[in-house]
Amino acid sequence: MYLKQIELNHFRNISAENINFGKQINIIHGRNGQGKTSLLEAVFFLAITKSFRAKSEKIVLQHDKEYLQIAGLFETDKKDAFSVRIFYSVADGKHVFFNQNKIDKFSQLIGKIPVTLLSLEDLELAYGVPANRRKFIDILLSQVSPIYLQALQIYKKALSHRNRLLSLISENKENSSILFPWDEQLVKNGAYIIRLRQKFITFANEKIGDYYRKISFRNEQISIKYKTNVPFEAETGEIENVFKQTLFDNYDADVQRQNTLIGPHRDDLVFFKEGFPLKTYGSQGENKTLLIALKIVESEYLKEQTAENPILLMDDIFGELDNERINNLIQCVIPFGQTLITTTSREKIKGVPEESVRFMEIEQGKVVK
Repeated sequence: MYLKQIELNHFRNISAENINFGKQINIIHGRNGQGKTSLLEAVFFLAITKSFRAKSEKIVLQHDKEYLQIAGLFETDKKDAFSVRIFYSVADGKHVFFNQNKIDKFSQLIGKIPVTLLSLEDLELAYGVPANRRKFIDILLSQVSPIYLQALQIYKKALSHRNRLLSLISENKENSSILFPWDEQLVKNGAYIIRLRQKFITFANEKIGDYYRKISFRNEQISIKYKTNVPFEAETGEIENVFKQTLFDNYDADVQRQNTLIGPHRDDLVFFKEGFPLKTYGSQGENKTLLIALKIVESEYLKEQTAENPILLMDDIFGELDNERINNLIQCVIPFGQTLITTTSREKIKGVPEESVRFMEIEQGKVVK
């Protein structure tokens, strides 16, 4: 996948800009607060239909402006071209267009533009709450499987209904039989979610150690564990019956808490170095290196599952890496196709073939050179 051109209007501090990109490494440099991250945010917006920094389009709309627009022209690895446009106004809300045709459900766009994002906020993957790690794996798997996205949406709705009913049961306003149809929905869709998550973790464990060692130059064992409270049999793939029984066994606790305590909505990913949790025993630099390696693995998984090179977005990640590690990282990502990297200093990029890199400087929301 290749983003040829993006046009922005009234998006954050970018008033009106039309930018062309190279097919491989694009280095977007400039001082802080000039619009570098906003540019990556706009690309992510085109792929996922939402920001990775803001919960509402109102936040990214320029002050005193009536609308914002993001338009991108893409080319697949098979040389097929298509366009995506996102329009938002306070009066009319958000509208998404694919090849100038309006999309009724935004989820229809998910997966058409495979994208991997690594930003400073992603440090929360290592240090933050489990919800951050679930969000990471859910965005990834939703891009490779429309069925996963659908299962996730149905699961969340069923979970919300079930939790409301648990409150009524605890107040003796309903009996336990009312949970049956929602338990069926949880089990069916939750089992599918767990299977695909575990499939990715198996893939990641085969790859992440090599990338970690290439970037860190340390011969250390890195692994990821998928931590679930549904004790399924990995060898047999049996999940549904175990999930159903675990829900039944936990019924009293669920009613008491008025909340569903079992299921993939409470799962987590745990990262290990040499058998010890990296979150507890690793330095900030080691955690950052693991996250970079994880994002490269994510790109490789997207490529394998979608038969398209994903667009890789890296936002200001060079802070604790020396020049040798930076250049080694860039060599790792070149095979995956197009990469957009922001940095405050162009001088950090040395020793990379000129034909592989396009530089652009952003100042006050404009590309100046």
